[in-house]
Amino acid sequence: MTAPVLADQTGAALQYVADLREISTPNPGIRQLRDPAAAAELLKRELGYRLDAVFREHPGDPVILLSGGVDSIAVAAAAADLGVRPHAITITTAGGTDAIHAAAAAEALGLTHEILDLDDQAVTDLAQESVARLGTSELWEISYAVPLLAAVHALDRRQSVGPILTGSAADAILAGGKKLRSPIESANAVTELDSLIRRESAANFRRERLVPDFYERIMPTYADQFVLLFQTVRFWQVAETFAPEALFGDHNGVLADKLCLRLACEQLLPDSVKSLAWAQKSAIQRSAGIMDTLALAARRYAAGLPGATTYTDPISEDAEAVATRLFLALLDRKQS
Repeated sequence: MTAPVLADQTGAALQYVADLREISTPNPGIRQLRDPAAAAELLKRELGYRLDAVFREHPGDPVILLSGGVDSIAVAAAAADLGVRPHAITITTAGGTDAIHAAAAAEALGLTHEILDLDDQAVTDLAQESVARLGTSELWEISYAVPLLAAVHALDRRQSVGPILTGSAADAILAGGKKLRSPIESANAVTELDSLIRRESAANFRRERLVPDFYERIMPTYADQFVLLFQTVRFWQVAETFAPEALFGDHNGVLADKLCLRLACEQLLPDSVKSLAWAQKSAIQRSAGIMDTLALAARRYAAGLPGATTYTDPISEDAEAVATRLFLALLDRKQS
């Protein structure tokens, strides 16, 4: 099969790939790169191209939002491989799990590192500010906005801010966090993989979403510098050639997702922290503890409703009961 002609890699913060190309139509036949080692080498090279373009287009001191997962750690390691060491910022809460891995990666790569540990009140305040800025209370929009808004306040304290690097969009193009029902080596797996990646990417890699100007509202000063490193046409073209075997495979007896990215990250990291490439991590809303903190705030609010502790306690009862209490309180508010 003829190799696709790749678009030039861009230094822009992101590209709305679904607005620039037709990516929703199934094309499983293009997914012919099965060797995870070859895919890893390709990703390493593309990370270098993308970062080089970003650094040339965005002057100033680079920053990376280092979450502790393989996506952002790979970006940090690739930047260090180019001789660039961005300042790392990690946002977490008391229930978050990101800080340990992020700190280990930052130290091994020689990055200055700032950990923002948000208490319950700070998360609630940032959520309220996010609702006001975005004009929506949608759960996933707000829980993603909270750590970004916390980062904005940290960026405001810096004398110079260049590109703000993130590993966002890697999950979409590399099926991060997904599992295939079909055997990895089967033809059905190729079709299944192609379908789920195209469906998610077509829905997310476009401007017209729930809040089209999300980044402009949350970080108006920095929106043009907020780099979703993997969200470019060229990265999409590269990733759509990956077969299931390049993305899923065994590592020490455990099935790993984003296999080729983990291999690339492992190769880029110093020996002392290569294991970080294989750490499992949830989306930042959960791994930073934002979701758990907001859920606890909801329980506390429910516990303060009239008569709330007469029969059970919203602090300890199941989540379904808490959600029902909050809905009934909303109905009561509409009556008054």
